[in-house]
Amino acid sequence: MPASRAVAADDWRLELDRDGIQVQTRAVDGWSIRQIRGSARIAARLPSVVAVIDDPAAQDRLEERVAQATIQHRESATRYQLYARLHMPWPVSDRDIVNQRQIRQDPTSFVVTITDTALRDAAPRPGNGVVRIVRSTQVWTLTPDGDGVRAQVTLLSDPNGPLPAALINSMSISTPFKMLKALRALAQSPPYALARPAFIEDPGTR
Repeated sequence: MPASRAVAADDWRLELDRDGIQVQTRAVDGWSIRQIRGSARIAARLPSVVAVIDDPAAQDRLEERVAQATIQHRESATRYQLYARLHMPWPVSDRDIVNQRQIRQDPTSFVVTITDTALRDAAPRPGNGVVRIVRSTQVWTLTPDGDGVRAQVTLLSDPNGPLPAALINSMSISTPFKMLKALRALAQSPPYALARPAFIEDPGTR
């Protein structure tokens, strides 16, 4: 059952509120792992924020566990497969994941949605000692807000292994907080501050 149908909109529980960033979690039917959501306002142009998330070279700064990120198969500028390898703390085995990424912009509201969905059997195959993540969805929602952007990231991911759900849930709370803090800093700095992806319309230029 899709997470959007499995939970009610008012089931979010505030876990963290610091530095202008809020982190919330909620239970999802069929999962022992909680869905997690982070939100913050970023004082940067919409294209700059999109450019950070779209850049494989920035993934290790957005997510500290990412050791490598590359595009494996590109259908278009807004649809491609993104491979990432993640370092995990000892004694947990490293993970990797291949996400199908889709970037969409609403032509009226200019809201950008970036959706990553894990692919089970995509190449490359996991290396020795690496565990493939096969159940994971991450959604960025970027809403223009005056001279900035309201950024929200929602994650639901199973690391695929004998890790207690309570441990995963407690460790996950810091993930969107750190992602949004890094996104804020990167979007305000070169080269992203001046970036203008061709597939994104900037409402500020209208």
